[in-house]
Amino acid sequence: MHCWITKKIFKKMKHNIFIVFLSLLLFLSGRGVVFGQSARAYVDQLDKNAVYESKKGNYPLAFQYINKAIEIQPKRMDLYYHRAMIIGRAGDYGKAIIEFSRFVSNKKFPHAVRLRADCYMAIGMYERAVKDYLSFLKDAPRDGKVWSYLAEACFLVGNTKAALEAVQKGLAIRSHWSDRLRILHEQIISGKQIVPHKPLTN
Repeated sequence: MHCWITKKIFKKMKHNIFIVFLSLLLFLSGRGVVFGQSARAYVDQLDKNAVYESKKGNYPLAFQYINKAIEIQPKRMDLYYHRAMIIGRAGDYGKAIIEFSRFVSNKKFPHAVRLRADCYMAIGMYERAVKDYLSFLKDAPRDGKVWSYLAEACFLVGNTKAALEAVQKGLAIRSHWSDRLRILHEQIISGKQIVPHKPLTN
């Protein structure tokens, strides 16, 4: 019993030490101390850490990283874009839609409209998702993944014909998403339930 309590206390201490260390790094970075790195390089690392932690589901830590990065270099639009992605991955799809909408007309962020569509899918707004996926595919017609996403969305709004057309167009480019598209084809023609893809997975 004593050994178990000791291990539990030690584990908690390790976690607290990590938090204190991270807080110290962030505090020092805000005072211009970045341990020999340029501000740009340091912010890039914070940004990279934020995206990585969000993929692991560590959203509080991801927000700490990205918010500090924005605090240091507030004019970098790519940081706000990645924060929108983290917001969406954390499940706040309504807020993520608002954030992604800021980038939809910016040619430097061509995937913003596709990621906004993912958020619409997550909250059941399939018609808007269809519109956004179509918009993305006008400029990226060889993206098999998004053809599969469009097929899902069309089917979920009840447009079987459009869903099958999306599948055929996706298959025509012979991408590595062909297997997924064939599965969707079978589900559509048989009227089986289609479970949408997980939003913002990449």
